[in-house]
Amino acid sequence: MRRAVCASTVIIFSFIFGSASFAQDLEPKYRTADTNNAVIQGRVTLPSGFNLEHYARITLSTGQSILSSIYTNKSGEFQMRNLSEGIYYVVAETTDGVFEPVSRRVELGRGLMVDLNLELHERKAQHIVLPTTRVISAAELRQQVPPNAKKEYELGLKAVNKRNFLQAASHFEQAVNIYPEYLAARNDLGAQYLKLKRIDDAEKHFEIVLASDPKNFNAKFNMGLVQMERRDYNGALAFLYQAISIDSSRAVAHLWIGIAKLELGSMQEAESSLVRSLLMGGDDCVAAHYHLARLYLSRGDMADASRSVQAYLQEAPRGELVAEAKELAKRIQTPNE
Repeated sequence: MRRAVCASTVIIFSFIFGSASFAQDLEPKYRTADTNNAVIQGRVTLPSGFNLEHYARITLSTGQSILSSIYTNKSGEFQMRNLSEGIYYVVAETTDGVFEPVSRRVELGRGLMVDLNLELHERKAQHIVLPTTRVISAAELRQQVPPNAKKEYELGLKAVNKRNFLQAASHFEQAVNIYPEYLAARNDLGAQYLKLKRIDDAEKHFEIVLASDPKNFNAKFNMGLVQMERRDYNGALAFLYQAISIDSSRAVAHLWIGIAKLELGSMQEAESSLVRSLLMGGDDCVAAHYHLARLYLSRGDMADASRSVQAYLQEAPRGELVAEAKELAKRIQTPNE
């Protein structure tokens, strides 16, 4: 399967702002007749409305691939030139982790200039951006796993890759029976129970992991999925935010935050998290296209909804949401039926 997002070469633009003021609306304004030189420019501001007094990173994408990443000047101002017409996403974020990233969708016409005001909002919890890696806790690294338990665990992983969840659960159960303190095996056993809809059994194993290792990302994340299964979206968000406070680089956590926000009707926040999961990459996040299609359909944005659902079907022709995506595509094509 092709990756949901392939990062292109990062281009750093340098620029100098004059004394011209920046409009704070999102409507494009005809400033130039040059059809090959459209511009997105703007300012990142604090929740109070005051200017940001340090640098922010601005990422420009199509929603499917990153086009460029630049930094604002010290006043929070930025400018992106030489753009063609199309639909773009502009994401602003600070490197200190104090503020939530903010995302805006921009329809850019030929030769137009769009002015943006991107207002930051404080995070409910502090999140640190870490390199994108598989999270293995220090507690897991310290464990001296018996060879026979490790063998059962490895057999379980092979069964997971073959999508044989019952067989995988059986091997993980054997690993835990041999070595009850085996955190990775217990966490993966709970994950199989989740897939098999044994929600209470899954939760028990995640709770055991967290009792021994409170900062275990995988268990925190999976506890969020337990709450998603129970349709307790606020409860899910509590665990998912705890998970990204441990490792905010995991795109799949941002995906599920976006899904939970969508279910709660927080459309702007849902869009920001879903787009961010696509920008961060990973095959697991291709489902963001489907959920963005749901979001755009609810807004009545049929063109965007159609593009997003077709992106999902193209990138995940055998994905778990294919049936739902095809049904959604029919609804988009015949909205009045």
